[in-house]
Amino acid sequence: MRPSLRARRHAPGARREELHPLTGEPVEVVTDDGARLHVDVDPVGPAHGSGAPTVVLCHGYALSSDCWHFQRLALRGRYRLVLPDQRGHGRSGRGPAGPVSVARLADDLGQVIDAVAPTGPVVLVGHSLGGMTVMELAARRPDLLPRVSAVALMATSAGGMAAVDHGLPMLGHHLVRWAELALERAGHRYDVLERSRRAGADLEQLLVRHWNFAGPVAPELLRLSARMMAQTPVDVIADLLPAFSTLDEREALAGLAGRPVLVLTAERDLMTPAAHGREIAEAIPGAEHVLVRGAGHLLMLEHPSVVTARLERLLSRRAPVAGTVQEVVVPLARRTRGRRAR
Repeated sequence: MRPSLRARRHAPGARREELHPLTGEPVEVVTDDGARLHVDVDPVGPAHGSGAPTVVLCHGYALSSDCWHFQRLALRGRYRLVLPDQRGHGRSGRGPAGPVSVARLADDLGQVIDAVAPTGPVVLVGHSLGGMTVMELAARRPDLLPRVSAVALMATSAGGMAAVDHGLPMLGHHLVRWAELALERAGHRYDVLERSRRAGADLEQLLVRHWNFAGPVAPELLRLSARMMAQTPVDVIADLLPAFSTLDEREALAGLAGRPVLVLTAERDLMTPAAHGREIAEAIPGAEHVLVRGAGHLLMLEHPSVVTARLERLLSRRAPVAGTVQEVVVPLARRTRGRRAR
């Protein structure tokens, strides 16, 4: 029998003036295949030997480490933060040409941890593709698991992505294949596609709003999201796209058991439906599943205070919860808008 859902309300915490650029200590990690990865490290935190973990924040598809803006503001100075840009994203290099698999990204993440956090406990936080990367890391680097003190997976999936309709029933599950075919037919004329993207920047912002946010957001958040996506090269988007339809990380989930695990899902996520997150939580004994009402795919930007509070709670825990806990969070902003509408 599925556990009952407990509903809680949470106040919003994002402030527009907080969107100034955040920087830390830049570190370059060169992977075994020669890709140059940019890693931002916020080194100020608890004294060495305090036992406080290093928190590694892994971003999703067509984003960058800038997506963790509000969580970084809240946690910096209290924990050592490691924010890598996945290969081809943000300020990281592309690496060798050719398809990029989730396994390759997991190897990258393992090498980042080896280089930047070689000792001590680590907490792994992954959003969307970043969550898939964390799950694959558990399968490929079992030597790291004893050091992983907690895991947060948000708006992500362990498999079955080929059937996702992206909010367009009877049509959406064909979109990925159509996009793959269009990119294949473009050959290597990615320069033409890039110019087309720039010409359609206004349309791109509308699509970003539709597929990533469930409701109105501040213009600054929309511009940040659109900028991260626009800065991701077309060839990187093309090379990663096929990886989603073949994704299957379900066997890797067993490796995450035995430690606190938080699975955050967004009720109105069109990219990785909430049901996928629930399946992940149910497959990991002692995992905590939190559904955020009225949230879209980029819930850490749309409802940052909810995500930050849950991460802080995870960081304070020392053991898995008893059984599987499922909870519903209703952001205060959503509650207020609903009352006005009535």
